[in-house]
Amino acid sequence: MTKYHVISAKRMGRNNGDRTYEYFFFPIDKYDKEEVIAQFRPIQKETLKNNNRWYPYTAYEYDGETFYSIQYSGIADESEI
Repeated sequence: MTKYHVISAKRMGRNNGDRTYEYFFFPIDKYDKEEVIAQFRPIQKETLKNNNRWYPYTAYEYDGETFYSIQYSGIADESEI
């Protein structure tokens, strides 16, 4: 049975409903953990807070989409995804 590295990525914005998180699966026979995490390119963004000041933060891009945060969730087999 094939096993996969699992990445949980949080979408930008607040009102995404059931699409707040997206899960990505990478076969462990093709990628190691570091290669999987490296697929999500860190980019610098800024957010305007209620005090009218801009604050920097790191977001992540993968496959043309921007995510607020990513988390390596471990390894899962086919029956778990």
